[in-house]
Amino acid sequence: MPLTGTAKLRQGVADPREALAKMIDAGPDSYAALSRMLDRPAGYLRRFVVDGVPLALRPDEHRRLADYFGLSERALGIRDLWEHRS
Repeated sequence: MPLTGTAKLRQGVADPREALAKMIDAGPDSYAALSRMLDRPAGYLRRFVVDGVPLALRPDEHRRLADYFGLSERALGIRDLWEHRS
């Protein structure tokens, strides 16, 4: 069953929660298996997608997931959270 998290498209950039949910739901691996791949508890990614906790994945976690799915980090929804905009 697909998850319906709090993710929304913002300013034309994929929301990380929604992008991640689509990739996991389309593939053979579970949220729990991918969470363990990140050395996190089994419910980590499900909580991220559904509950919005944590607010953002760590950059290294996002990079590992993007690499695993064969995507760019932007395609998986990462934003330049620390980039200063004027």
